[in-house]
Amino acid sequence: MAGTGETGGFAERAVARVGELFPVPDGLGLPEATALYSDGSTAQGLTEHAEIRPGDWVLVEAAAGGVGSLLVQLARVAGARVIGAARGSRKLNLVRKLGADVVVDYSAPGWTTLVREATGGVGPDVVFDGVGGEIGRAAFEVTARGGRFSVHGASSGEATLVDPVEAHLRGVTVIGLEQLFGFGPHVVRWAQRMMSHAAAGLVRPIIGQTFPLEHAADAHAAVENRTALGKTLLLI
Repeated sequence: MAGTGETGGFAERAVARVGELFPVPDGLGLPEATALYSDGSTAQGLTEHAEIRPGDWVLVEAAAGGVGSLLVQLARVAGARVIGAARGSRKLNLVRKLGADVVVDYSAPGWTTLVREATGGVGPDVVFDGVGGEIGRAAFEVTARGGRFSVHGASSGEATLVDPVEAHLRGVTVIGLEQLFGFGPHVVRWAQRMMSHAAAGLVRPIIGQTFPLEHAADAHAAVENRTALGKTLLLI
């Protein structure tokens, strides 16, 4: 495997520096490795920063997405109890199959009440916020006192903004979106670990839909419309 630079690229052939090649471990297919390399390293980094402990309640937003589906599985590997939040029965069914203890539809009114009830009224110890906006804000408000609120995306269009004073008063540690800026030097190590997990059967990447190269625009539309499950790949 190899990347094509910061802006990416779609092509049948590409030139890469030898030192930037990433060997795919035996027992793992190229599509699965492709689905794991970027999203997998991101998920691994997020879980390390959030310091998930056995027995923690972990809330994962966008739990049926590329990163979210891996966060659900990594939290389970760490011994946590998982609440997977997504939109619609199709996505919730997938999250349930990935091992989430509880699933909630965050497009339904009062979804955070279900989160509180699942955690015995305390709230989740760790929240992975990949949505932002109103959903991210609601997730922060339900985070347990002394918990960790980790921001990694803003699929709603805006990242969750948290008042530092409010977070301090509740003892919530906010791990902001800026954490992603420091991920670069660790990507290869984290990707290697994720692929080892996959080869051992501990996690599996979800490739929800594939498109031929000439239909790349349709692939983008599926992602932008938020109808995609897991990772979307172009096949060449």
